Amino acid sequence: METKPTSQNEQQANRRYLTVWRWHFYAGLLVAPFLTLLAVTGLGMLLFANITGKEGERIHITPQAVVQPLSAQAEAARQFVNPETASVVQYIAPRADDMVAVFRVNNDDKATMVAVDPYTAKVVNTMPRGQGWYHTMDEIHGDMMIGPMGDYLLETTASLTILMIITGIYLWWAKQRSLKSMLVPKAGKGRTWWRSMHGSISALGFL
Repeated sequence: METKPTSQNEQQANRRYLTVWRWHFYAGLLVAPFLTLLAVTGLGMLLFANITGKEGERIHITPQAVVQPLSAQAEAARQFVNPETASVVQYIAPRADDMVAVFRVNNDDKATMVAVDPYTAKVVNTMPRGQGWYHTMDEIHGDMMIGPMGDYLLETTASLTILMIITGIYLWWAKQRSLKSMLVPKAGKGRTWWRSMHGSISALGFL
């Protein structure tokens, strides 16, 4: 008399497990490409921000004994863009003694970032504001450069990622029922080892 209810309960638990597994699998299948894109572009932003700077402010120059007046540096930047109509609207101080100063110069509704050697007041480099590798990574990271549709896709990805995390925790706990096994991968080979690594890396990444 007790065997039948137990068997029914096990069948219900198995069906529930398989249903949650499908949610987890399809959510992962849908979000994986977008999460990879976000990870790559986020890493790219981090690297370019520290290699070239957001606005080219990490260009290196040779330090000298005397720094030219800030007004002379700003005037050099303005003259380089357009001596008649350009105006300096922003100043980014050098991040270190061997790095350039950057000025934002507006001219005819266009903004140019001008890198100036603070020791010689000579222009080292120019670039349109909002251009460069950092900003390209930022635009892809924000909306995949396709506007509102890209933003909606990434928002949907975030929602499905939450679903994937919740279902993943359920699936692991339903089988293992151990916090340690969730966080520490088991030694082994083949499918069991991969499953353990998958669960542990996912759990640690979530934390």
